[in-house]
Amino acid sequence: NEIRQYGGSTSSDRTPAQTGTARFWTANVIRQYNRVLRDVIDLKGLSLLASARLQAMVNMVGADAQIAVMYAKYHYLFWRPVTAIDPGSVKPSADGFGPSPIGFSDGNSATDEEPGWRSIAATPNHPEYPAAHGSITSAMAEVFREFLGTNQFDLPVHGFDPAGAANNLDAVRTFTTPAEMRNQIVDARVWAGFHYRFSGIQGVVLGRSVAKSALRSAFRPID
Repeated sequence: NEIRQYGGSTSSDRTPAQTGTARFWTANVIRQYNRVLRDVIDLKGLSLLASARLQAMVNMVGADAQIAVMYAKYHYLFWRPVTAIDPGSVKPSADGFGPSPIGFSDGNSATDEEPGWRSIAATPNHPEYPAAHGSITSAMAEVFREFLGTNQFDLPVHGFDPAGAANNLDAVRTFTTPAEMRNQIVDARVWAGFHYRFSGIQGVVLGRSVAKSALRSAFRPID
């Protein structure tokens, strides 16, 4: 019900601020965090060695987090909200669950289908659970926390600006803690209509766990 109410492309219950947050996080995540690391390199005036270390941390830990989340996605094969809410979004003959006529009732008044319901942007074409963006954003929050040595940082993250050109990274948000990043990405994917809240939370847990494991065994500072 939450995602049906707030995640639809034409939702009147989602606030402009929530819509802005949802769209901010539709940016290409690989470009997004490589831009963050370049900004940190510039802001901190890092040496060549420290810069190389940070680039390795971001891209290798990020890859590990995405490998883990994709393994889980194809293990659970959970359906996306757009499929659950409007089976006709899959193909003309619907999703194969229950009778084919759109609007089929499964006897639960809380799960009535809604023909034509769509997320705020095109739903990614892989299974829903757990959330991939939640996983990598959580992993990156841990990487920058470890690299900067603090839970209190001013981390500039570039995202999509709806007023700009396609695929831009023109919007900037500054995050002060890893928790702020994690909380926002969970909300953002619900408001975009991409993920159920529980999936976002589990993605965040997974990403943080992967990052902690990787950072314990590699990328230690060189004195």
